Amino acid sequence: MPYNRYLNGVIRSEHHAHGLSREITVEYDFADLEGAVGAVTLTDVNNNAVSIPDNAIITSVVYEEITPMTSGGSATVALGITGNTDAFIAATAFNNAAFTADVSTKENEVPLKTSASVSVLATIATAALTAGKFRLHISYINGA
Repeated sequence: MPYNRYLNGVIRSEHHAHGLSREITVEYDFADLEGAVGAVTLTDVNNNAVSIPDNAIITSVVYEEITPMTSGGSATVALGITGNTDAFIAATAFNNAAFTADVSTKENEVPLKTSASVSVLATIATAALTAGKFRLHISYINGA
């Protein structure tokens, strides 16, 4: 392949992609995942399982409210990953300003590095949720 000064240094394979920013979007949708008390594994927008890879360095988490969460009681929600369920936000009332803004950052323990492939979790406690839909846009880089 001839030398192209404009493409010099462009990453050509996933193997060499360390340090490049990646993003996944996960979603909680009461209509699909329900709202029982416990840990709920968030899925992509098509309800497929997704994970953040081993050695990923999570650099930011953006919360996007689509439909407000509701509860017949005083539900709390924590957002995080497998093994660190409050990495993004500790247990907080579902109707707290942290969850009612259209868009906000959730970076309780961010940045952080994963030590295994992990799922993104919403942990519902105290009372069940009865409605709601939100997305988390998670940025990370592949660490060593």
